[in-house]
Amino acid sequence: MHDTILDIEDFGFTYHGAAESSLTGISAQVRCGEFVCLTGDSGCGKSTLLLGIMGLLRGGRGVGTIRVTPSDVDDRAPAAGIVFQTAESQILCSTVAEEVAFGPENLCVPADEIALRVREGLASVGLTGEERRSVERFSAGQKQRLAVASVLAMRPGLLLLDEPTSQLDVQGKEELVAVFTELKRRGHTIVMAEHDPRPFEALVDRYLKLERGRLVGSDRVPPDPVRYRPKAFLLPYSSTLYGTRPVLDVQGLDLSYPETGEVLKKAQLRVSRGERVHLFGCNGAGKSSLLRCLAGLIRPDAGRIWVAGKESPGPGDLRGQVGVLFQNPARQLFAETVREEVAFALQRLAYPVEEVDRVVAEALSFCGIAHLADRAPLTLSFGEQHRVALAAVVAPRPTLLLLDEPFAGLDFPQRLSLLALLARMPIRYGTTVLIVSHDELPDRRWADRSLRLQGGEIAETAP
Repeated sequence: MHDTILDIEDFGFTYHGAAESSLTGISAQVRCGEFVCLTGDSGCGKSTLLLGIMGLLRGGRGVGTIRVTPSDVDDRAPAAGIVFQTAESQILCSTVAEEVAFGPENLCVPADEIALRVREGLASVGLTGEERRSVERFSAGQKQRLAVASVLAMRPGLLLLDEPTSQLDVQGKEELVAVFTELKRRGHTIVMAEHDPRPFEALVDRYLKLERGRLVGSDRVPPDPVRYRPKAFLLPYSSTLYGTRPVLDVQGLDLSYPETGEVLKKAQLRVSRGERVHLFGCNGAGKSSLLRCLAGLIRPDAGRIWVAGKESPGPGDLRGQVGVLFQNPARQLFAETVREEVAFALQRLAYPVEEVDRVVAEALSFCGIAHLADRAPLTLSFGEQHRVALAAVVAPRPTLLLLDEPFAGLDFPQRLSLLALLARMPIRYGTTVLIVSHDELPDRRWADRSLRLQGGEIAETAP
């Protein structure tokens, strides 16, 4: 067996249309059996480097070389396999078992061995018994674990992980650490991009730090945690500023799915104009389903929803009144430039041309992305895409802003920056902001109210 499985020599890459290179002069080696962690702020080039190792970079200019040594144990196994930052982007099949079997089937693995790999893959990520579940009903965290199982089923020589814990709750992170502990014990080679490697400190052999596309350090000592100096988040909710009339009123909401049963049970929620509300819940608790009900994207089985002056709204009824930022911002980005992306909703709402230009410029400035106006959204970093999607949904100045796991994939400073930006929404536009997440907020004082979704019911939590 070769001692070095990954060899990178003076690698660099520039995306099409970008003024600067995303990676420059990267040289590094990874030995068989190592667990190496790529660290650095969001946008420093971690994901780009992983895509380069997989040979998936297209439409730009690359220099240097990357060599991955194929397995000398199984000639059917791919040299490397990757779990993307947004796991749902690599899920192709309808059911859990079909998804895990897809890779081995395409490698022409015999049917009896495929069945064994499906069982082993699901057991390794704690999804045993879910073989017939619809993937569409999985939470983001469950999809993340499913993607890991699907890649493991192909038994690659090198496993690449891009922010594997970004969409997992505390229990999910602990389960994934246990998975990787066992994989390392078996001799797997793992390269993981992670801006918060603390859960994996006992496993990591080396840290490679990237900074603005350059490799600035290789160390066995984990990077220092980010220091945060607490500060107030402007004005809290005040009935004298906004009045007491609710912008959102939910009474007795029930929702069930055939595969999973009851998701929401007599859920109740009342939110006043200008409030900042945080709704916390574990992966699979029903947070995304609740937001889709509020946005009129799915109909509940029972109950009453009153949103921004409309009762039981359907698709299109809340246009311009409610903005929704989904878990994966890339799924709602489609225009050729950032400027066109932000202008789209305004054009649909028949804003005058001169007004569109003014409001777009204001939204770009408000979200701190004016310098990205002419870039293609899908060439941006995950954090930059978050801000583009946010600018697009806040440009019409919605009455209610719903955000589903908005911190996934963002480093700690970016999370705080996003919170500060969202704190200005009620003050500047009178917008009510509802965040749902599986993690606590980076600063709990942001929320006027904190709620927990558990067992299908919503309850207040202690301030």
